Amino acid sequence: MTGFIFRIFKGLSVIALTFSISSCFLSPYKMEVRQGNYVDQDMLTKLKPGMSKDQVSFVLGTPLVIDPLTPSNWNYVYLSGTAGDVKRERVIVVIFEQDLLKKLEGDVVVESWGNE
Repeated sequence: MTGFIFRIFKGLSVIALTFSISSCFLSPYKMEVRQGNYVDQDMLTKLKPGMSKDQVSFVLGTPLVIDPLTPSNWNYVYLSGTAGDVKRERVIVVIFEQDLLKKLEGDVVVESWGNE
């Protein structure tokens, strides 16, 4: 009987040792997290100077940040990456003057507007 228990204990020890060693080489899956407004070049080419705030909101979506100190600036921010490691960050600022689109600033440039 003691030989049987010893073999079971020995087998369980080998299994436990195998799992503990293999877990040293495994890392947990880190899912990519996307936050903010994804704005691509196609969406930006649809924007034209003089568009109303409603038209811009229809094309780009609701802005992530509207600063209360500068309500004529809408900030579209997009972050992508795993926890603690941001791989991509894009910031686009839409500037209005008298509730009409005046210009865009940030990481993406609309070539058809020229340098205004």
